[in-house]
Amino acid sequence: MKIVKKQILRVLALVMALCLIVVCFAGCGKEEPKNPYKSYGEKILESQVLASNDNYELAWDSNAQSVLYKEKNGEYWSDIYYEGYLDGSVGANGMNSLSITVFNSKTLDWLTVTSVSARETYLDDGTKAGNLFCGVIENGIRVYHFFEKYKIAVPVDYILKDDHIEVSINSADILEDGGDYKIVSVSVMPNFAAVKNAKSANIFVPTGTGAIINCAENVDGIKEYNGTIYGNDITNRIPMDKLDNTAIYMPVFGSYNSKKGLFAVIDSAAGAATLTVDAANDRTGYSIVYPEFYVRGYDTFRKVYYGQNMGVSSTRRPNDDISGQIFKVRYYPLFGDDANYNGMAKKYQEYLLENGALTKSNTTSSPYSVTLLGGTNSTKSFFGIPYKKINALTTFSEAKAIVEKLNKDTGILPQVRLLAYGDNGLRPGSIAGGSSYPSEYGSKKDLRSLVDYCKDTNLFLDFDIVTYTKSGNGFSLSGDVAKTAIGYEAERFPTTPTRVQDKDNPYYALGRRFLPKAANKAIKKASKFSAKGISFSTLGLYAYSDYKDNTYINRNLIETEVKDMLDNAKKQGYVTAVAGANAYATGAADVVFDAPLTSGEYNAFDYDIPFYQMVFGAYTSLYSSPVNSEANLEKAIAKSVAYGMGLGYYLTDCYVDNSDDLGEYKLYQTVFEDNAPVIKKNLVDDDFVSVYNKTNGSALVNYKLSNGLAKSVFSNGVVVYTNLSHDVVKSPVGELQPFEYKIG
Repeated sequence: MKIVKKQILRVLALVMALCLIVVCFAGCGKEEPKNPYKSYGEKILESQVLASNDNYELAWDSNAQSVLYKEKNGEYWSDIYYEGYLDGSVGANGMNSLSITVFNSKTLDWLTVTSVSARETYLDDGTKAGNLFCGVIENGIRVYHFFEKYKIAVPVDYILKDDHIEVSINSADILEDGGDYKIVSVSVMPNFAAVKNAKSANIFVPTGTGAIINCAENVDGIKEYNGTIYGNDITNRIPMDKLDNTAIYMPVFGSYNSKKGLFAVIDSAAGAATLTVDAANDRTGYSIVYPEFYVRGYDTFRKVYYGQNMGVSSTRRPNDDISGQIFKVRYYPLFGDDANYNGMAKKYQEYLLENGALTKSNTTSSPYSVTLLGGTNSTKSFFGIPYKKINALTTFSEAKAIVEKLNKDTGILPQVRLLAYGDNGLRPGSIAGGSSYPSEYGSKKDLRSLVDYCKDTNLFLDFDIVTYTKSGNGFSLSGDVAKTAIGYEAERFPTTPTRVQDKDNPYYALGRRFLPKAANKAIKKASKFSAKGISFSTLGLYAYSDYKDNTYINRNLIETEVKDMLDNAKKQGYVTAVAGANAYATGAADVVFDAPLTSGEYNAFDYDIPFYQMVFGAYTSLYSSPVNSEANLEKAIAKSVAYGMGLGYYLTDCYVDNSDDLGEYKLYQTVFEDNAPVIKKNLVDDDFVSVYNKTNGSALVNYKLSNGLAKSVFSNGVVVYTNLSHDVVKSPVGELQPFEYKIG
């Protein structure tokens, strides 16, 4: 009887093991059913080479519980500080290959737990708080990280490709037991792109234009940075945050030293990711950069305390559902002359071209762009009752007069964008500004006359199809607004190109499923005036979620849907434009207004680089953010030269001293009468046009900044030297005055 019982138990154990193998190591790409959390003992493969090709191999070290990505000549990367492991100097954080953040639904607390800490601690019953289960998959390995205390397990796939390693997590396969704890986010391989602290070591961060963090240890201590890919989600209300930070427009990052580099592209679900840097850390001796993926979306709301400890704090609440997204990162090794940010820009451009995410613009170019601002609100009073009234900053006929004057003064027509000509002026109003243009801006005949005059350049009619403050044009504020992760209407506060917030007047985000309909409404409106250009400034800038529909959790599909809308406009004969745009919109559009001039200049950054311009400049016409709104006009123009961009200007015909938007939009700097002689000087007298014409259409292939002197090398062989400092500098073309530039 005992023998039979043992045989039955063995059979059951075998069945369970086979079931586990089927679940854990099914082929990549197959959808597997969600399973309740199950606890397994540590089952770790023996050390072995998992896959190899002519140049690289992927290996597993069972003792270190580590993945190794090796180059055949001896260089390697690991998900732990492998050198420290070998010599016994590594600490616990250096052995960590995965972290999760969990939410306690009873206490509302958020906790971050590392896989290595879970494996090194024990529960009250003496069992380990975490363990691993792993096995071979095609060209790689799948590792399940178990967190016993929280009843959560996360599977990670590591797959060797021809010239990179692909690391992915299918969030639909994450296991939970449905108890008090929910997984919110996962950080995979935080140590994979680590570099030893040294003056020759650097980390690349893609905020704005791009920035470099040097990894030499210093008296100021650790250099830390955290940012959200594609900027803040406008369906995540952040009541304590008064300003939007400079956005991360590109889902990439990297590290390098004098020997080698590693460049990473977030290949899938980039909108669910943030980027973290911990550089020049003298406690570990390493600098790291890594992505954190949000498995669930979340919203932020305020808690107000009264009484003796009166105050306000914010609380984050996650969505109920796991998104089901596949988080995927490609890591490309770089060597020799490519082991730096120049090589990373080249690799990213190749990646975008291979994936059809970067197309060559065939539009007419100009050395400068002019954004004409249409209307502004003024608060009036009627028998003591306040009301808003639109005042025209620039009518259609005044806009034509401005363009005519610029053409006469410079001999060149600019790219022209009509911005804020909707039914609420500079503030969001109805979607696409309403079905027609308010009479304050002039007649249809006036607009057609302006369009006809600009026939030899591009005139872009801009339409806000993302944000709105009132019903109209086929969309309702009561039913068509996107929802936050906890079911509230997606409410946000406007920020302008000058990054100043209006604290009192929230706007709302249109439900994601309505965006294609809104784009078609805008195209129909534009068709009435025969304009060649159509601009979707907010569409290119705002990546956002909509929790009314599970399809759009964690900004899912924003890349493909925006590209589809821009492609649709092109098919209907329009030249397309976006503004200050994320990579997926920049690569698909013909023109980008408000292209970044800075990285945001955070304290952690050592200097800016034109990574954004190096990737997109030869394919998309880029125009700087408004140089006439910059604190240092000469520096803004010099950076535009060094980065290979056209100049951007914001202009109005008049100054409205009682405008509600006066300080916010720096309208005092936009009056055309004041700017006309400055624009002529910038373009003609200072020889900007000549330099632009020699570099336009060519890729910026190499950029170097040393002691304030920028050397920009373009693909057609032109070299430009620019002094980006306040001091006189020596260069191969002679001494350069502050912010002076010359072709070499």
